[in-house]
Amino acid sequence: MGGGGGVNPGHTDLWPGKGEIVKKALVLLSGIVFLAVFGCASGGNKDVATGDESGKMTSKDEAGFERNITPAKIHYQSALQFLSASNYDEAVSQLKTATALEPNFLDAWAELGRTYMKIKNFQGSIDAYHKALALSPNNASFIGSLGRAYLQVENMDKAEEFYGKLISMDSLSYDGHVSLGFIYLKKNDTDRAIYHYEMAVTAQPDDATSIGTLASLYEKKGNDDKRIEYLKRATEVAPDNYRFKVQLGSAYMKKKDFENALPVFEELTKQFPDEAAYHQNLGLVLSQMPDRRAQAPVELERTLELKGNDPYISGILALVYNDLGQYQKAIASAKRGLEGNSGQSAALLYYQWGAALSKLESFDESIAMFERVLATKDPQWIDSAKKQIDRQVRLKKIAEQKKAQG
Repeated sequence: MGGGGGVNPGHTDLWPGKGEIVKKALVLLSGIVFLAVFGCASGGNKDVATGDESGKMTSKDEAGFERNITPAKIHYQSALQFLSASNYDEAVSQLKTATALEPNFLDAWAELGRTYMKIKNFQGSIDAYHKALALSPNNASFIGSLGRAYLQVENMDKAEEFYGKLISMDSLSYDGHVSLGFIYLKKNDTDRAIYHYEMAVTAQPDDATSIGTLASLYEKKGNDDKRIEYLKRATEVAPDNYRFKVQLGSAYMKKKDFENALPVFEELTKQFPDEAAYHQNLGLVLSQMPDRRAQAPVELERTLELKGNDPYISGILALVYNDLGQYQKAIASAKRGLEGNSGQSAALLYYQWGAALSKLESFDESIAMFERVLATKDPQWIDSAKKQIDRQVRLKKIAEQKKAQG
């Protein structure tokens, strides 16, 4: 330097506190680099960054106000940038550094918990959220997050503890009640599961999933009326969910409430014309309604067309044809059901074939069919088949007497 002689850089003894100066310079440099990057990322902010005597970074905004940024805050902001780029490993590293520099850095602990949850490091998430909760003991978000993390590691007791805290803070906490419902469902405590799912639905009346779960829980308890009640609600809040409609129609069928089951399956067959199960249920419903029974064969025939040979459906179809007085069609359906049949529904099929032959006054052939029913040893049909054999013998004698008299 000019004027009175310069300082020789090689003489380190002329640089008092050099280590501290270098350290401050590095902090200053990292802060400037961060602010440059962060400013570009946020639209080119023209703030000017400088260093102060404490090692904190300060920046002046366009209005001339200074802002202090600690090293921990720099790492935290860097973590947010890495998170926006889905670089979770580097984000975790930056957040851990931030919390190491400032152990009471609440936002950093919370973000670390969220990040660990994203990468499925649930134990890490639990540890981070516990730190955050210690700093903010009544934070419902942290309590709920701990409950979710404990659920992920299948620690149901701890999850129950934290969700219990949620509803103690807010008796209508949806998150608390729906999660406790799930926990008690897993623990097979049906009554407590029902209570919490009902509270969850009170908090969120349009929660179709919880409403459907309540329907299944009431089915488990054998309460068909409550099951139907909740299935109806589920179809109202989620009209496009066809599964709820199927369950509702099946619930009506189970109660033999065919009048209410009918419109459900009529709608389903229109919506899904190539779904055999819906045509089958519609056909079965129609077969049980005397004033609509004549329409049942169309649906049952459509079922067989879509799914191929089904001995049971063929047997029901033969039964309906017998009821309608179409005996030749009944015999054809029975024969179709017996083709390649390994014995499934054989008793039903032989029985309907025998019944059709009886109506056609082919009594000997009818007896032969009922004897085949006996050969299946199906307890459901044995008594009826024996009675039919005796009946056919009597009918044959009556027919012979009429013939002789004629």
